[in-house]
Amino acid sequence: MSDKLRTNIADHRLTYRGKKDEQDFDADQINEFNYRHKAVLDNYDFALESCRVMNLGGRTNYDSNLGALRNRKLRQSVILSAAFSAVAVGLHGRGSLNKYPEKEQTKDLANLLKRANDRTSAQIMAEVLQTTVETLPPGEEVLIESAITEGVRAKPGLEPGGNPTICVGALFGKEEHCEIYGLDMPRNLALLSMGNDVIDGTTKSIKGLHSSLTALFLTEANLKRHLPDIYVQRWMSGAHFKKFNPREASLIDAAEIISDSYGFSGIEKLSAFFLDRPRHYPAMDVLNKAGVSTPFDKDGDLLPAVILGMDELRFPDDRGLYSMIGEIGGSAEWTVGVLPLVWRGGQAIGMLTSHSSLTRKDLSPEDKWKERFHFTEDEFMLIQDARFERKPYFTIGDILDDPFAGGVSAFGSITDNYYLPFMKGVTSEPENNRINVNVLAVNSLGMVECWLMAFKCNHEMEKSLNKMVSPKEELEKSAGKELEKAIGKMLDNERSRKRFRIFFNNEYYPALIPVQNRMVLLHKVVESLAERGAINEADREIIAVTERLAGEWFVESD
Repeated sequence: MSDKLRTNIADHRLTYRGKKDEQDFDADQINEFNYRHKAVLDNYDFALESCRVMNLGGRTNYDSNLGALRNRKLRQSVILSAAFSAVAVGLHGRGSLNKYPEKEQTKDLANLLKRANDRTSAQIMAEVLQTTVETLPPGEEVLIESAITEGVRAKPGLEPGGNPTICVGALFGKEEHCEIYGLDMPRNLALLSMGNDVIDGTTKSIKGLHSSLTALFLTEANLKRHLPDIYVQRWMSGAHFKKFNPREASLIDAAEIISDSYGFSGIEKLSAFFLDRPRHYPAMDVLNKAGVSTPFDKDGDLLPAVILGMDELRFPDDRGLYSMIGEIGGSAEWTVGVLPLVWRGGQAIGMLTSHSSLTRKDLSPEDKWKERFHFTEDEFMLIQDARFERKPYFTIGDILDDPFAGGVSAFGSITDNYYLPFMKGVTSEPENNRINVNVLAVNSLGMVECWLMAFKCNHEMEKSLNKMVSPKEELEKSAGKELEKAIGKMLDNERSRKRFRIFFNNEYYPALIPVQNRMVLLHKVVESLAERGAINEADREIIAVTERLAGEWFVESD
């Protein structure tokens, strides 16, 4: 096996050799944008100053239309949601681990900082969507339900799970619609599903490394079944290939199928992306011996799925980024990455694996690979509950009833991106009171765009950034009567009350059951979360005070 076939993307980067059809917003377009999104922009005291949109082409998808996303305000709100969540993390939590002496950079500290960045991103991502849907006029109203998310599962020996996120079941809509969700809904109300990974590459975000981003999609498609939040083995291509049963196909068989989808003369022209994990080494060895290159990254496998097979992206050896063949990652990342890939004309197959086996430290890489389908009883119960036991392999069509229903996805660049080198990380220009952010957008028509946006802070930049900080950062400074006073103050103001409720839902969702526009608080689950380290004593006090001061949010609990 040649070392040239197994390279770190940080060292052997992709370049973009294609044309970029660039269009700059003129003064009228900027004014229209600021008026259209005034409510969202006012939340953070921002105004759009300039915007350049790069049209990267894509295959027009005649199987789709934009549906409810034809509403420009709603469609652009997805881009704003990705952009502002990237801004909040990029200027508040990016590189946070580097501020500590190396001897203090423990795993526990890293997990704490990762949760903080997830919390910040989830807060802003949710706020932008909620503010937007609240201001849609009658006849254009929507109700958004979060259906796919990342960070829920515990990773034995690695993370306690229950990371702050926009959880499954979260609703974004006008209060009168949330209150009757599940009952007879108004005919002119469009129901949308949301998928998100509030940060892809969270470890990169706290270290300030390349290609960390925020990610979400909205679609008119209905969720057919929930994908359990466990590891998924994946086969993906930027070109459409015929479905196959990966249980009956070897890695080389899969490589040949994907190679044929591109019209290649042999699999030695292929590249197959992997995360740099011991569990992947056996698969990489097999593919390398057959001449398939295996570029790898240390963290973040969502964006690589989105851009597979994109024209004019090339590695130094002139290969493109073509596929994933047997790579194993999270289920939410699979869905959030696959939907835009399919919109672009690609294809993907996933198969559920055992994350408990894959995170065991007493197994060699070879044994982890062999044990990847040895499920625990709890994992198998999740698989049965999601009705995957008879079909362990699946496509996006098994998750969504109509993948080509109207939709849009967006990815906000927290740090400089090595996959799309023209996407730069969030930057600030204090002397000009300006913040710059780049967002990649893919819609259900297959169009791919990169938005290069500059926002001006209407007053001091620090004040704008303070408006993006999670309520928890203020509450963590208090306890006892001071904490109760701080929460009471947040509940007394309409905007801060809405922000606090978003935080509460994003933070404590494992112990909450949503019921229309209220929730059941599961006290026994709160205790179990504390026992495994997913929450601490400060969290328990925040929960107790909130239940006491905002009792109308809750229904009878356990």
